[in-house]
Amino acid sequence: MNILITADLHLDLWACAGRDPFAGILPLLRALDTLIIAGDLANDPQRNWPWALSRIARLVSPARIWVIPGNHDYYGATLDDDVLARMATEAGASLAQKRVLTFGTTRLLCCMLWTDFALTGDPEAAMTRAGMGILDYARIRRAEGGLIRPEDTVKIHRDHLDWLTREIARPWRGQTTVVTHHAPSMAVSGPISGISPAFASDLDGWIEAHRPDYWFFGHTHRPLSTRIRSAPVVNVSLGYPDELPEGGEAEFLLRGLIFPGA
Repeated sequence: MNILITADLHLDLWACAGRDPFAGILPLLRALDTLIIAGDLANDPQRNWPWALSRIARLVSPARIWVIPGNHDYYGATLDDDVLARMATEAGASLAQKRVLTFGTTRLLCCMLWTDFALTGDPEAAMTRAGMGILDYARIRRAEGGLIRPEDTVKIHRDHLDWLTREIARPWRGQTTVVTHHAPSMAVSGPISGISPAFASDLDGWIEAHRPDYWFFGHTHRPLSTRIRSAPVVNVSLGYPDELPEGGEAEFLLRGLIFPGA
């Protein structure tokens, strides 16, 4: 069995650039058992998700495609997973928000996560800065009206982390892999700045306590990895087309290729 975990495909931007990010791995994609997209398939989901999923479905059977939402997957829309789940289902794929996927002896715990804004020790200041400078809070609407606020995404972060804590505590004899959109450690956030708390949380202690075997994530567009208590923590972002030279896409896409045990 082979599974590819990738993130930050931003297929609307690649289409605008006239480039095909999958060109270098077409045989591998056609042989995949499962493709997991860990967030940021495309902006403006109502307009771009149907064709983006249709594009991928020409390479991977849609029944084998799972999508975890990323922040860009709500741009121009509401923070509503039911809408994304319906669009995924209509395309023959599935949403993997707070979803446990099992493949033989491997289980994958999948959710978006967001962040707690506490990375640099002053969450209130970080939330204020994010509210003024991060596009999420200018382009995503609340289902009940108005734009989302950092307080809304912190609430989701806590809910998702509680879910991860409950699920990883369930007995499992095999390997456990966590897959999120947002980053779980300062070690993989890149240079620290005032907006870093909007991209990563400091979950090193959680990883040490709960001991997942792997953690894959996206969001940062920085190909950084670390190990926490021997668990690889790996960024699997593809990123924007202007961040990668032509021909360099395969290296980034294959960072998340895994082979679960039977």
